[in-house]
Amino acid sequence: MNPNHPHKREINYLYFGFFLFTLSLLSIFHYKGQPLTAIPLFFLLYAIVQALLEVCVFVLITYILSRWAPRWSQFLFISVSFVFLLLHYTNFTMVRLLDTSISYLFKFFFYSGIDHFIAGFQAMNLNWKMIFISFGTFLAIPLVGLGFHWLTSLVIKKKPLPLSLTQITIAISVIGSSLLILDILIHPHLSGKEYEKYTKTLPLGTTFLSPNPKYIHLEKPLAKHRDEKQLLQQLPKATLAHRPNIYFFVIETLRKDFLYAAPNLTKFGKDHIQFQSSFANANCTHLSWFALFHSNLPFYWTAVRDEWTKGAIPLQILKNLGYKIHVYSSADLRYFGMDKLLFGDKRELADKIEEYTFDREIKPCDRDALAFKSLQEQDASEGQAYLIFLDSTHSEYSFPEDFPLKYEPISKNIDYLTIGPNSPELERIKNRYRNSISYIDQLMGTFFKSLKDKSQFDDAIIAVTGDHGEEFFEEGALFHGTHLNDYQTSVPIFFKFPSKDWVAQTDEATHIDLFPSILHYLTKQSDFSALFDGKSIFSLKNHPYRVAVLQNGPDAPTEFTVTQSDLTLRSRLTGPQRLEIIEMQGALQPNTLSPLLEKF
Repeated sequence: MNPNHPHKREINYLYFGFFLFTLSLLSIFHYKGQPLTAIPLFFLLYAIVQALLEVCVFVLITYILSRWAPRWSQFLFISVSFVFLLLHYTNFTMVRLLDTSISYLFKFFFYSGIDHFIAGFQAMNLNWKMIFISFGTFLAIPLVGLGFHWLTSLVIKKKPLPLSLTQITIAISVIGSSLLILDILIHPHLSGKEYEKYTKTLPLGTTFLSPNPKYIHLEKPLAKHRDEKQLLQQLPKATLAHRPNIYFFVIETLRKDFLYAAPNLTKFGKDHIQFQSSFANANCTHLSWFALFHSNLPFYWTAVRDEWTKGAIPLQILKNLGYKIHVYSSADLRYFGMDKLLFGDKRELADKIEEYTFDREIKPCDRDALAFKSLQEQDASEGQAYLIFLDSTHSEYSFPEDFPLKYEPISKNIDYLTIGPNSPELERIKNRYRNSISYIDQLMGTFFKSLKDKSQFDDAIIAVTGDHGEEFFEEGALFHGTHLNDYQTSVPIFFKFPSKDWVAQTDEATHIDLFPSILHYLTKQSDFSALFDGKSIFSLKNHPYRVAVLQNGPDAPTEFTVTQSDLTLRSRLTGPQRLEIIEMQGALQPNTLSPLLEKF
């Protein structure tokens, strides 16, 4: 301490200079390879000044602790500050990989209890190297911070930099005012889409000002979810003279335009029923499973999760029709509590469940093989519904070591720390994905052949789809769950029915339409609008448009897209009767959204 300035404190400028350098470097790397036109340049400058503001706030906290708090609190803060640096790097990685902020990660993993955290972490299929790096870094970083602070404090003793509380406060005020002036000058020229894109790259994730949003005011609220007790009283009653076996395949992360890697499935689609356009109603697993098995739009997932106890209505109808339901799952059914949501609180709708996820030493490709092995050993009698969840095509894209690769070279593991849109490793990762599709396709081809060999193929109902697609940086993200674009929502939907006289009356289908189509074929009833949102592909009453919702962790989805021939609307529900327009192409007619609204 300088004796001439009793209220000054020595500041470890090397430690905080390292902070500023690191935050600035991360900000610069966000814009690497981008043309620095007006808007990107504004956000780059804003990010660097915001990094300086954050560092000055840390300096202020250090000053206060050194003057008025016990010494141990300073050590604690230094540890916490280095954790902040780790969080910044994690946010940088999230934006670079998934085009979303770290808040997505926290909401996804930590808002639904420890069971979901475990299931969600396991669902990522991370290689052991990345697991070790992730947990090791988190545990070691506070100690590294303390050690680095101690080393730099030894150096600065030779050239100390004492600062007063007034000086630090003035610096924070000047920097904050500079950011506010930048906001006032630039924000009138910002669009909502640009703001959403670039604020994720800022150290603090926001600005003082934001563009004025545009809203659509709805004449009525969105329709409420249906009442479970009332639906159970309305279930159709029918006696079937014949109950063809049903095989319902849900393949994890199966993007439609990669089906060139699946010749068996491609042929299956050409020989039977496929669609020019086919989409998931969400870009993540739990909402897609809800849409598939409840035949409802995923807006209602949380309400049904919290209030329903008996499972999915389409499965209840199958049970009433005399079907036995068998489940073979390579994916974790506990993910977001989907087992209870699909099969009831006690899984009572399923007559048999085989899960292969409890032994984590078994790779996804081997779990899928076990599912097919059990499936082919089952009873050939009629009235069986088989629900099969396959997981090889989920990252990190699994296939046996001795599987003959059709696409090379491949990445041995996905290095999440270095992969990027311009990385040469990206094509090798795509090859892993293609080979995992090829492996699933081989299993499917073998299964189709076994059904034919046992003379069980022709009389079977078979449905095949992916739960969602996968993005490879086409619009700035890797994997799924982040963007409502065709890469993350376009999936194949294939059908085979015993009678070829039944012809699809539409060129487009979504997940909510699968079970209504199967039930229409079985019961010859075409209208299930009182029970769920989906419509049969054999019905002349098609949807006026398709809807896809963005996952919102454990909370109800609020962001969604509405797409029809002349309209693409991406919006966010901000009130019971108010939509914030994020992006819109085409004209919105007065009654366009009416089918989504409450009918009273």
